[in-house]
Amino acid sequence: MKLICLPHQSLHFYLKPDTALLRNGRTFYVPDFCNRISGALALVVRINRLGRHINARFAHRYYRETTLGFSLYAADLLEQSRAEGASWSPACALDYSAPLSELFYPVAESDWSQELFGWEQWSGNFTGSIDQSIAHISRYIFLKMGDLIWLELHPPLPLFTSAEVHALRNGRMELNFKVE
Repeated sequence: MKLICLPHQSLHFYLKPDTALLRNGRTFYVPDFCNRISGALALVVRINRLGRHINARFAHRYYRETTLGFSLYAADLLEQSRAEGASWSPACALDYSAPLSELFYPVAESDWSQELFGWEQWSGNFTGSIDQSIAHISRYIFLKMGDLIWLELHPPLPLFTSAEVHALRNGRMELNFKVE
């Protein structure tokens, strides 16, 4: 299984190892080599069939379910990597840096727009962006069943130790984790 992450409003994607998954309700412990943590809420799409070079108009056939996740970064390492033109991997591929809800919803039934975010810009149809993202990623990476695509919904925000993050979907607590 691959965890493929697209930063907010970007087509540049990166991969996280499967060891980055953090199950709902667990705690993310800040590594000792990191001074600052930031993160972004993500809509996570689970791929349900094999695909390569997928046309955007057929991309809806490659997923049926979505959930919520969160992508955590070592902010200080990410800034240093960007400044040096180096790989983002040390900053983004941290173990347990991808909290994931255990509840997946069928795309047709999930109401994650205004109710979840409460912001007008999230209302409307987001599936077009999912389809475009799948088409873009599949140009470079062969998608397999079970792969997770993380579409970050906002720019990274700073997180502090002893923080507790909650996200609601369909009026229910769906994602919950702590930062220590």
